[in-house]
Amino acid sequence: MNERFAQATLAELEGVSEPCVLIQDYHFALLPRLIKERRPDARVALFWHIPWPNPESFGICPWQRELLHGMLGADLIGFHIQFHCNNFLETVDRALESRIDWEYFVVRRGNHRTSVKPFPISIAYPRYPSTPPVSQSGGQTKMELLMDLGVHVKHLAVGVDRIDYTKGILERFRGVERFLEKYPEYQGQLTFVELGAPSRTHIKQYQDLISAVEAESDRINWRFQTREWKPIILLKKHHSHEEIRPFYNAADACLVTSLHDGMNLVAKEFVSSRDDEQGVLMLSRFTGASRELRDALIVNPYDTEQLAEAIRTALEMPAEEQGVRMRRMRDTVRDRNVYRWAADLIMDLVQVPIEGVPAPKA
Repeated sequence: MNERFAQATLAELEGVSEPCVLIQDYHFALLPRLIKERRPDARVALFWHIPWPNPESFGICPWQRELLHGMLGADLIGFHIQFHCNNFLETVDRALESRIDWEYFVVRRGNHRTSVKPFPISIAYPRYPSTPPVSQSGGQTKMELLMDLGVHVKHLAVGVDRIDYTKGILERFRGVERFLEKYPEYQGQLTFVELGAPSRTHIKQYQDLISAVEAESDRINWRFQTREWKPIILLKKHHSHEEIRPFYNAADACLVTSLHDGMNLVAKEFVSSRDDEQGVLMLSRFTGASRELRDALIVNPYDTEQLAEAIRTALEMPAEEQGVRMRRMRDTVRDRNVYRWAADLIMDLVQVPIEGVPAPKA
């Protein structure tokens, strides 16, 4: 498949001198080398959207050398955070004969040079218009939203995810359960809504995960629910941005408890949607976003007690503190939006020196 994409790309490049090629994600690990070998004048970048593991984890792959050799055909490889760059360079150091310049994060293999750099991806800010559309989905108040859900509570927390084993949904549910167990005064006062989009449903492991998420939600609800209230509402379908936005706007807290994530854009979407500068973001330390959004409540999703305490902190946080934290996070997302990500990546790519070709001026 990489060869087929290489052929299609090379056909597009015919007649173009010194082209720039941006390759996206792990499906195309072999593609940079296939293009570079046939078009050495091309400037090739590969952006890797998922975390890069440590050398021991990657070492189980029988084709590690072939994959790394293919990737190192690129002139520039981008990851979300420096930690993943470090893991990649350490993996190359273990698996391939090469020379690594740790000061400039460059791999030299044969006569070729590959720079490895972090480019934290983001969203288009503001993602939504400042004035909500006059529609039922865009204009719902918190009270109307809760009424539609059939609950009458003071506090609303929300999670938005693909139903994927990396997202920590089961751990999140157990954190909610422990919170209600530890602070019974909040029973009947907090409902957590999970907007879960089924993912890769043709794979049995994902089918089993969906079943486990449903079973855990049912178990916790049977333990605590009353006639007019239940602690967890699982809305299992694909939701549009227009459908998600009212939940972002109404939530007292957004829970992002990924077990491993390159970035996690849900965290940034929640922040960008809060024009009122209220609400609290609970963010897993294992997301790339936790390096940028320091004013979130940073949690270890494997620590159920910490999750419970963070929920309490979020619900009891004074409005003034929420505003200070949210303003700082919104400034970060505004300044480091997706356009800056793309500009930084492309600017670095066009400055790549090609043998025999002078680099263009910035």
